Amino acid sequence: MTTSCELREVRNEKRALCWAGTSEEFGTIEVRYPADGPMGSTTARVLGSAIPTTLLIGWSLFDDKPRLTSAQLQVEGESVKLRRNPWAVSRKGRSLRMEYGGTEYRCRAVRRKRYVFTRPGLVVTVTQSGIGRKRRRVLVMIDGPAEPIDISLAVLFSGVNRAQLTLGGAFRTGFATILTFATDNTGRV
Repeated sequence: MTTSCELREVRNEKRALCWAGTSEEFGTIEVRYPADGPMGSTTARVLGSAIPTTLLIGWSLFDDKPRLTSAQLQVEGESVKLRRNPWAVSRKGRSLRMEYGGTEYRCRAVRRKRYVFTRPGLVVTVTQSGIGRKRRRVLVMIDGPAEPIDISLAVLFSGVNRAQLTLGGAFRTGFATILTFATDNTGRV
């Protein structure tokens, strides 16, 4: 069984970004980034009428999206165990592995704007597209029987900087981190 839903980009009064849409099965879905979170952090949050609230707390140097480095993931306030191998070369090896409620999940980058979220018996492919502000969208393709928690976790990563899930992205973010910490307050190296 394959189903899909589409989320479109919206900006709120505080200029925060948001992907918002409606699914026949799961009602309204909203991915906010940056969302309200602990001081000094960058967060992404998923809210919906029929899905649990998920929150990823990380940090970011230049972006509104939290990075995966030292990130914390919560579902309805409960912690989700995260693991990834930052030294792996293949995309499969670099994928983010999660464990929640006895279920193993995996988020793997396909390309810069496409990722696959899986668990046994389910594959969710999320693709971002569009250039202009009013044309940006996220297409969520669900292949298999999905639970509300699956959708909440899967769409969350559309509001997260996933660059570290690819080898090239890991080099870019590592270089940006080193460069940022090497500069003083005036911006000089």
